[in-house]
Amino acid sequence: MKATPLPCFLDHGCLWNDALGANWVQQGDPTISNKPALPRRPQKGEVLEVTFDSLAYGGGAVARHEGFVLFTKYAAPGERAKVRVSKSKKTWGEAELVEVLERSPERVDPPCPLFTTCGGCSFQHLTIEAQRHWKRHIVLDALRPLPNHAEIHVEETVASPDTWRYRNKMEFTFAKPEGGELVSGFHEPGNWRNILDVEKCWLAPEAAERVLRAAVEEGRRQGLTAWNPRIHEGTLRHLVVRWSVEEQALLAMLLTGNEAMDFPAMAKALFDAEPALKGLCWGLNDGKSDVARASRVLDQQGAEAFDERLGPFHFQVSLASFFQTNTRGAEKLYEITAEALQLTGSERLLDAYCGTGTIGIFCSEMVSELYGIEIVQEAIWDARSNAARNGIENATFLAGDMRLTLPVLLNAVEGRIDRLVVDPPRSGMDKKALAQLLDLRAPRVAYVSCNPTTMARDLEAALAAGYVLEKVTPVDMFPQTYHVECVAALSLPKVV
Repeated sequence: MKATPLPCFLDHGCLWNDALGANWVQQGDPTISNKPALPRRPQKGEVLEVTFDSLAYGGGAVARHEGFVLFTKYAAPGERAKVRVSKSKKTWGEAELVEVLERSPERVDPPCPLFTTCGGCSFQHLTIEAQRHWKRHIVLDALRPLPNHAEIHVEETVASPDTWRYRNKMEFTFAKPEGGELVSGFHEPGNWRNILDVEKCWLAPEAAERVLRAAVEEGRRQGLTAWNPRIHEGTLRHLVVRWSVEEQALLAMLLTGNEAMDFPAMAKALFDAEPALKGLCWGLNDGKSDVARASRVLDQQGAEAFDERLGPFHFQVSLASFFQTNTRGAEKLYEITAEALQLTGSERLLDAYCGTGTIGIFCSEMVSELYGIEIVQEAIWDARSNAARNGIENATFLAGDMRLTLPVLLNAVEGRIDRLVVDPPRSGMDKKALAQLLDLRAPRVAYVSCNPTTMARDLEAALAAGYVLEKVTPVDMFPQTYHVECVAALSLPKVV
């Protein structure tokens, strides 16, 4: 009988029976279990001495204590440490790092003083080479459920051109602690009501930091309150900034819960503080949701959008546009995607879930016809505008639900799709939509994913539909974090 894998630890990656060191097989008499005894389950609060051997999706280092699997954040593979158990399940648990007894050669001193407090950069304590190495292994772990997973070729992780200050979009939240001054920063992990005061973020452009400091100082001068999420009152809520690598320019939006702010004075303070600030928007968000989105624009000074470039193509990007957060990394990602599609110039390409059309437009000169489908109408408007800006005449972008819009497209093109690129949300594909796209029988498919676990689930459906997984290429789009982007190249065997 085939070995049955243990449940996938969704927050930590896929660690199956081999990784856990147990062989969960039941043979012979079904009333008699040949399962080995469960490992000793440590108690919450117990301090253990362990050695870490790998990293899991979610950022935790993996150790085993008498067969019991422990995940510990901010530890490094190859080091021995004391940990305190914080969560204890039947066969696995979580632990907090107490003391490093033998330091891993992969460990470095993180430059950010908020590391381990902010929670955003879970890999900042590792060399960049170690980060890429373990991200490849995270992808390998995620692919373990697939048939013949040992034969799947996973390439070395492709490096991001920038490992610091690569994020082109940031969102900061304002707060005013009781008895304290106005501050702005990020939500404290596990406590959405507490805001960490951030003066410097190593992933953000420096211009964003200067605008943030100026907004806090002017807010203090005006005596502005911060939004209180408990009673849903207050003025300053969020600062959203977007950076253009091409123009070296910044856009910013201040979101408030009421109209108490002196916007002309605030705008002057921000424009004076940062010469790269090209446009500033004032938006009202008096709703209860903590999403940084304006329900109504109250005022605007300067530009509403700027120009950004990917390869030879130029894109108009606004604060609300969907755009890859690592601009120079996106060029690498799209080059790998185009390579996976093996375009010759004669193909008809469908960019499913096309967003603002960036992947399709990047490939447009290598295909005869380009089609994009996206459910968000505003994104399709941006895609059409971006195609026009680049003089692209072979592109058609359609707004609508995939299951309803795809049949309309297929009727217009007589059913022939030669290449398919899919870049779904982090949650992966809807099962019916995925089946619908696989039914196209496109000879080559590029599946782009920011979540290796949901990618593996969708790839399993593609393999069951007859596709061959040629290779998976991890791309380090998010250095200093556990996140990894992947491009899976799939093909249909040729019928002889």
